[in-house]
Amino acid sequence: MKSFLSLFKHPYYKHLRLNFNILLSPIYLWGVLLAGGSIYTLNFWLGYLALHVFLYGGTTAFNSYFDKDEGPIGGMLEPPKVDRGLLIFSLIFQALGLPLAYAVSQTFFIAWCLLFLIAAAYSYPLTRLKASPVGALLSVGLGQGALGFATGWLIPKQEFSSLYSSKPFIGMVSTSLIVAGLYIITQTYQTAEDRQRGDRTLPVLLGPKTALFIALILLGIGGGILLGYSYQSFGLGWAVALAVFFAAIAISLLQWALRFKESAVKANFYRAMRTVQLSSLGLSLFLLYHLI
Repeated sequence: MKSFLSLFKHPYYKHLRLNFNILLSPIYLWGVLLAGGSIYTLNFWLGYLALHVFLYGGTTAFNSYFDKDEGPIGGMLEPPKVDRGLLIFSLIFQALGLPLAYAVSQTFFIAWCLLFLIAAAYSYPLTRLKASPVGALLSVGLGQGALGFATGWLIPKQEFSSLYSSKPFIGMVSTSLIVAGLYIITQTYQTAEDRQRGDRTLPVLLGPKTALFIALILLGIGGGILLGYSYQSFGLGWAVALAVFFAAIAISLLQWALRFKESAVKANFYRAMRTVQLSSLGLSLFLLYHLI
């Protein structure tokens, strides 16, 4: 029992950052909800595990190996040092999700594999989309956002043709914008290391303050789309509740942007994590309520 528990303290396990990847749940839940799905199915849970545990966990470890961060990263203040074994571990861990993804459906499996390829291209030195602000935002917004939404949508629908309509398009656009905005927020405390590696992220290129204002705009547009759909589908009460929730986050972001100090790395890390956690928790509770 003691040896089993010690696995959770191993550096490789820490680099999976499963606590951080769970924060991506609203993307998947939003897709399932708009498609008319349910959490009371085996496919829902197989898809969730294949995506949030094995794919997202493995890709964050994969990213950690190539980034070799020494300062704060998403969900981890002090990342352990990496070695060659982490790369192998990350690929094996992702491979464990393949049979689960295939068990859901062939279309879900294809979407899962596309996400794997985008995540690999994001970090791998020969492609390294992360090094470009446009490449990074597109890979995260369209990959983790739009394609992540599609994986949820494909749980009940199971046909790619079902994505060619206005409802999933609205879902993919809203998640792309919200995910891109939150992604920029998580980059604001990494400017020193990103600059040193030569990664031209948006906060590096424009400065963290300007980047936070851009994140606020993206979140505002994405949140506005979500609000509009919520009003049509769930009524004025839910739309008002979401509007208050989004407004509170926006005010907090605006205050942070106006007072931002790049040298306060630790404080910025905690502020960014709180913003992402609160956003994820609020949206998850909203989506789960309607799914249940």
